[in-house]
Amino acid sequence: MPAEQPAAWQPSDTELFTTHGDAFVPHRREQIAVVCDLLAGIPEPRVLDLCCGEGLLSAEYLRRDTRARVTLLDGSPEMLDKAAARLAPFAGRWERVRADIHDRDWRRGAFGGVMTSLAVHHLDGAGTRELYRDLHGMLVPGGVFVMADLVEPAGARARAVAAEHWDRAVRDAGGDEAARAFERAEWNYYRLPGPDPLDTPSSVAEHLTWLADAGFADADVVWLHAGHAIFTATRP
Repeated sequence: MPAEQPAAWQPSDTELFTTHGDAFVPHRREQIAVVCDLLAGIPEPRVLDLCCGEGLLSAEYLRRDTRARVTLLDGSPEMLDKAAARLAPFAGRWERVRADIHDRDWRRGAFGGVMTSLAVHHLDGAGTRELYRDLHGMLVPGGVFVMADLVEPAGARARAVAAEHWDRAVRDAGGDEAARAFERAEWNYYRLPGPDPLDTPSSVAEHLTWLADAGFADADVVWLHAGHAIFTATRP
């Protein structure tokens, strides 16, 4: 996101992301599949979809497991409406909660899993560490946390490769139209000349350390491409 934009998600961002999300998110369908693979066999098939967006993760998880129940949480009423429409075939197996990821009022309950995509990078380091501690407390023993998100490269070489591969992934998936929209919106975080008020991703090493510090076991990265990583960790 361009640095001159306000430090909050705007309705125009929702529209752009809804239109071009399959291109803007590298290998989106593969990422969704990996997230759901990591949730297979959790002790309690009740999952929190944190910042659920259009409900793509929830739709795939509910499709895979007929016992599954999902709580959709998002701060955008437009996104919650889109998710509700997508999950209409799974009536009675999901609920919706409007809440902001920065708040703590929603951080309660007992879930077998928590999944989230492209949300935690909107928190700074302190906020991410606090979130991990709270999510650890919301998971039942054996519960699994899965996150797909942007990560901060460790150096200039890795940043340049992430930027190039993200541009290429958008063009490969969406063609010239998506590539032009991606460039106009300055969506490629790794090409921004300075700090972004909205996107503040942390590094792979930081996430793994903070998950362990919060009490999680088996924290790991199972997928990484174009600056996008999928993490998993388990509450012992």
